[in-house]
Parts: sequence; structure tokens; C-alpha cells
Amino acid sequence: MNDVELSEKVKGFAFSAPFDQAVAFMAACVERTAAVAFWAHAESGASAAPESLLRALELLWSPGPVDDERVSEVYDELQQLVEDLSESSGGDDPDPRDELAAEAVDVADTALGVVLGGSSFGLTQVALAAAEFAAALGERAGEDLAAQELAAQERDVRTLETGAAEPDLPALRATAAEDGRSYMAVAAAWHRTTTDQPPAPAPGLRVTATVDRSAVLARYANAVPHYGVVGRIVEGRDTGRYVRVDRVADLGWPEEGPDAKGVMIRIAGDPAVTVDVHAEWAEDWPAVEETFERDGRRVDWPRPAQ
Repeated sequence: MNDVELSEKVKGFAFSAPFDQAVAFMAACVERTAAVAFWAHAESGASAAPESLLRALELLWSPGPVDDERVSEVYDELQQLVEDLSESSGGDDPDPRDELAAEAVDVADTALGVVLGGSSFGLTQVALAAAEFAAALGERAGEDLAAQELAAQERDVRTLETGAAEPDLPALRATAAEDGRSYMAVAAAWHRTTTDQPPAPAPGLRVTATVDRSAVLARYANAVPHYGVVGRIVEGRDTGRYVRVDRVADLGWPEEGPDAKGVMIRIAGDPAVTVDVHAEWAEDWPAVEETFERDGRRVDWPRPAQ
């Protein structure tokens, strides 16, 4: 275990931060460290990034209410991924990249555990896990990455404490992604010193979960949006329950304001959408269609008035 001490600024933020800001801070920590796990996975010859880690990042960056059921599912998946990577790194023919990947995935797993616990103060666990990961990577590569991670954490706190009504999550994520690329570069350079014939990094490797949504937008370009009406789920997850999708800006929530972005998918046990309600935020109607496909949902929407 590396001897890393969090800054007083980060510790103070853990005491004072609203929970949504705490989650944004943890998301940035995971975004930075996850890059190395994606790199290790790609170099192993896999054609796609670990889906559980991608899902964890999307959950952490979503500004909507926490879906405890989905967070719990991904949390369990990450624990299994950490276990699998740890076993692989300790076998007869260990791959040092697997050990790095396990340490990176553990940061994400810790973050989802804190989200499930619901306490902002838990962000110190994630900050420490990210700093220890950076220190371990730096120790392998002969660089002081712990100092770089601690500085990034302080920067994120300053960004989140600017007093804005809601944090600029895309900008925060983009900055964390750049940090992640630098970690990945260090990991790749270090690995080249441990083997005679290292595999070349995949061209255009996506090292973070920042998604190009052009394919999704094109796929559902002709989908008819059903904002503000109640449909019945007739197939897939939550069959028999009711669903309503509203633009967040139309809901009149004072904490969101008239310029709020995204839409809210609410699923309930009654047509009035008041009983046993759970919600999920999405970017737009194509994203709604994507979540329905993910869960195998088919919705019977009311016919529009003639």
C-alpha cells in the first residue's frame, strides 16, 4: 500500500459537498483511472472495452436521480471483474497489465459502493483509491503520478465549488479524460520496458467512456417521441408497469431551472405515475429508445388524437 495523504481541500469538500457534486468528483476520479483499464483490455486483444466499466462511468456521470438497482447490478459486475483480473495477474503466466487493470477497476467499484451508501464523505475513499492507483503506476514507471492525481483532485474541487447552479459535467469529464490519456501513455511506456515485443496500441483506441452519439442519433432519427404521455410496458423489464417521459425543463423543478438539459424516464405502478416510481435520466429521445432496447422494453403508447 502506497503512503498517500489526501489534501485538506479534498477532505473539507467531503464534509460540505452536496451529494450530486460528490458523485461528479468521484466520476472524474474514475474517468482518469479507467483509461488504464481500457488500455490494458485493448492490448490483450479484446475487441471492446469492459462493458461493466463503461456502464459504471455512465451511471456516475448521469446528473439524474440514482437508480440504486442498476448501480447495485454494475457494482456486483465490477467486483467480479476485479476478481477475474486479480486471478489472471497472479497465475502461472501473469500479465502485469491485468494487475494495473484490477487496481483501476477497483476505483470504480469503490465509487459505486459510495453511491449506494449515499454519503458525500465517502468520496474520500474514492479519492484515496485513485491516488494510490496513481502512486502504484508511478512507482512502476519511475514518475510521481500521485502528486499529479492529488493536484487533479484539488482542481476538480475548485471547479465544483465555483458556485454554479449545476456543475459543467461535460467540461469536467473532458478534463478528466485528458488526464486519463496521460496515465495511459505512462502505462504503455512502462509496459514497453517489460517486454521485447509489446503489442502496438490499437489505432484510435478510445481510452475513456466519452461516447460519440452520432450513431445513436442516426439509428433513432425517425423514432416518434412521446413526451408527456403515459404508456404501458408490454414487454421486457417492468412489463405491466407504466412509463412517462418528460423533458426536465418542462417539469418545473426549481432546482433544475428552465434551461435544464435532458429528459426523465419515470416508471411506476400506476397510470398517474405516483406509486413505486423509479426514474432514469437520459440525454434525449434517441437515448430513451436506447434504454428501452437495453432493457428489452416495448411500450404501448396512446394513439395521438385525430
